[in-house]
Amino acid sequence: MTSSTRREAALRLLETTGMRKSSYAPPGVLILWRLGIDCPPPHFARFWSLFALSGVYFGIFWGLFMWLFSTASKTPLLESLPLAACFAGGLFGLGMAFYYAYGRKKYQLPLWNELR
Repeated sequence: MTSSTRREAALRLLETTGMRKSSYAPPGVLILWRLGIDCPPPHFARFWSLFALSGVYFGIFWGLFMWLFSTASKTPLLESLPLAACFAGGLFGLGMAFYYAYGRKKYQLPLWNELR
């Protein structure tokens, strides 16, 4: 099964669950698909890959956002900003990984490699 037909089968399966499309095809994943990057819908991905990917991108963007708006204040905040960004990214990544793992278990969805 090619990856595009596997993705279409996964999307059809997710449509039958009754969950919102924004939940099983979030904007970030839609952008990756339009750029030609083939990745599984989040409900079919492994826990640790979801944790790493969502944690890293959230930590980077949250850190940049906080850096942009904290330049008016002085050094104490800026010195602890990388650690705070890692902590925020880790919490967000853990939350998203648990959210999608719970949805996979609730709707009895297979992992990406097990999808037929």
